[in-house]
Amino acid sequence: MFCSAQEADSIKSNTSWAISGGAEYGTVLPTNIHLKNYKNREYTGYSFQFLKQATGAKDWEKLYNYPQYGIGFFAFDFLENKQMGSPFAVYGIYNAKIKQWGNLKWYHNINFGISFNSNPFDFDNGYYNTSVGSKTNMFISVGTGLYYEMGKHFDLGLNLKFNHLSNGSLKIPNKGLNSIAPQLSLVYYPERAVIKRDDSITTSGKKYNTLEFSVFAGRKDAFYKGERRDEIKLYDGFDYSIYGAEAFYLRQYSAKSAYGIGIGITKDQEYNHTMYISDSTLYQKKRFSHDQLLFSVIPTYRLMIGNLYVNVGAGYYAFKKTTKYDKTAFFQRISLQYQVTDRLFASFGINAYDFHVANYLEWKLGYTFSKKVRK
Repeated sequence: MFCSAQEADSIKSNTSWAISGGAEYGTVLPTNIHLKNYKNREYTGYSFQFLKQATGAKDWEKLYNYPQYGIGFFAFDFLENKQMGSPFAVYGIYNAKIKQWGNLKWYHNINFGISFNSNPFDFDNGYYNTSVGSKTNMFISVGTGLYYEMGKHFDLGLNLKFNHLSNGSLKIPNKGLNSIAPQLSLVYYPERAVIKRDDSITTSGKKYNTLEFSVFAGRKDAFYKGERRDEIKLYDGFDYSIYGAEAFYLRQYSAKSAYGIGIGITKDQEYNHTMYISDSTLYQKKRFSHDQLLFSVIPTYRLMIGNLYVNVGAGYYAFKKTTKYDKTAFFQRISLQYQVTDRLFASFGINAYDFHVANYLEWKLGYTFSKKVRK
């Protein structure tokens, strides 16, 4: 028997990617005394983004209302303040739709990445701007805006953006560079993605209790804050390492969220040393006869986006001995955790104090020892 083969399917594939370009004109916020002395703080910024539109192929995409995610490039031009350098950033993108009225859409967006080519504080060469202390910094951008669908292929967007550059105290000074601006953007869709909407979300109803163990390490730059500071260079200090281990018990209470508590042991070289001045020279010495470990208790909230988790916690060093120039015993933390496998994970985050001052960046590797379905 013979039969004819079916001809090629004429139905087009569901294209889910897009590209976006944007331009902004705004101002650097005068958050320190050196920036306040700048007469003109205006800047321009240019962005290019490659975006993927979630279509509902994965359960988490439905949970988060079919967001866009991808990778982007951003470049600063400080116009009349070229001494600040020409930083550019490479970053990850998360755009989430809040509401839609016909062709008009309202989004909020979060970008997180790394920037390069800043002009850092340099006492020897007479550059005294304390906003950034290193050429390489973290780039964080958040914003919200309206987009209008202009036909089949284009969206025109108007956003309000806030940008932040900081190195997480890897290099002092690190007061941070903040800017705010309106942004005009144009998004091109080769073909608009077809969203696979269901009457119900097919996410598994299982919720888990997990027990995790991890080790972490970090590095920070600390400067001398005691008496006779005028005898040494501004922000003169030493680099210190931090490392430790933590265990967390987390209870999942929805498809998106979990909460729990952790305990940790930290060895902080800065805490175990003290600085002093002698003969107009800065020295350091051991603070204790034996290095002291810091014991911490850390209540934590977790937001789950597929295999990516956002952890937010506030902790306390229970037995920390503090003096006049020590940092507070309370600390805050936010981190991004990626589940490499169902058990193994990696994390990157910021440890801070006073809710706004970065203490250090921490890198973490961990393993989930127990993952039990809640009854």
